[in-house]
Amino acid sequence: MSKIKVCHLYYDLMNLYGENANIRAIEKMCEYQGITCEVSLKTINDKIDFNSYDIYYMGSGDEKSELLVLEDMIKYKDKIKASIESGKTFIITGNASELFGSYIIDNDVKYDALGVFNYNSVHETFRIVGSVTFSTKLIKEKIIGFQNRCGVMNDIDKPLFKVISGTGSSINSKTEGIHYKNFYATYVFGPLLIRNPYFTNYILKNIMKEKNPKYKFKIISKTNEVKAYNKYLENFNIETETV
Repeated sequence: MSKIKVCHLYYDLMNLYGENANIRAIEKMCEYQGITCEVSLKTINDKIDFNSYDIYYMGSGDEKSELLVLEDMIKYKDKIKASIESGKTFIITGNASELFGSYIIDNDVKYDALGVFNYNSVHETFRIVGSVTFSTKLIKEKIIGFQNRCGVMNDIDKPLFKVISGTGSSINSKTEGIHYKNFYATYVFGPLLIRNPYFTNYILKNIMKEKNPKYKFKIISKTNEVKAYNKYLENFNIETETV
């Protein structure tokens, strides 16, 4: 049986809004597709190998936890860059996305981030709260979710999503998130992978293309996850697919 290895980064600190459910979404989709899923939990002071896993996941935390994690992660920045360049999959949600940019401004104090990408983040005095609907070039189905954040991102040149409704990476932005190779980062939670099964399935398919190109995926249209997704679109009169 094929196996996907997942590293849940800073699982105890970056877990606001039930974001660990994204791991359960990966496990559940793997189970449905007949793939063994092995999850390792890593946090501050643990040794983290950025070559040994297929997926690296990190969720959202409060601002204090975010800066604590940054302090621990900074020693890995070169290995993280190399891992992303090699094609490893990173799924980063909430304010964890801010860690991979050039810097973060919090309470008028500037903190150097990992510097994997050139964008920057600013924590504002107001919050951005509300439901969102996005599209992406990766799949034909729309992305749905929720945001509750004080951060905005600037100077993103490789966005993940296009805004249909809701707020982008910054107040007037028409795009949201970051996408480079197999790195996917977004402020969206809900949790993201629970609410967007087609996106979850896409990520797993992408990984399996490298591990076992002949692996056959089952259609997911009859799963409870897709039924819940479709019900949300129906309730809010959202077209199922991107035109």
